[in-house]
Amino acid sequence: MSTIFDLKNVENSWADSVNEALKNSWPEYIEKYGKVGTEKWWKSYDSGLIQRSRILGIVSFVGKRQDFLSEEWGTVEIVHGDEHIEYDHLGYWDSNEVIVGATILVESFEIALQERYGPTTFCFERLVQVLRA
Repeated sequence: MSTIFDLKNVENSWADSVNEALKNSWPEYIEKYGKVGTEKWWKSYDSGLIQRSRILGIVSFVGKRQDFLSEEWGTVEIVHGDEHIEYDHLGYWDSNEVIVGATILVESFEIALQERYGPTTFCFERLVQVLRA
């Protein structure tokens, strides 16, 4: 098993826009869990107070695909049960271990809030591990 991405080890700038939105629209979240990405928040996350999802599946595709406008996008597709879940091909997916047939665990979380102009959902991959290449 190898970890190819761990959000906890990334500079906290990823959380800036989330914290700003929370400060303006849902300050109670920050009061309860702390600012996203801080030590207090990670303690809340690690203890299970913040909901997360886990996908365990087999890589079925790594490469580029065209969208409905014929633009090419790098994607990684993982089969989880009957679902085919696509992830944007970000840098950490370039690991030599991410190949068709590899078993992957992806842990992610969302923070959804109601802002003045409608709902906003922030989605993050928290952890990506290759369990078997």
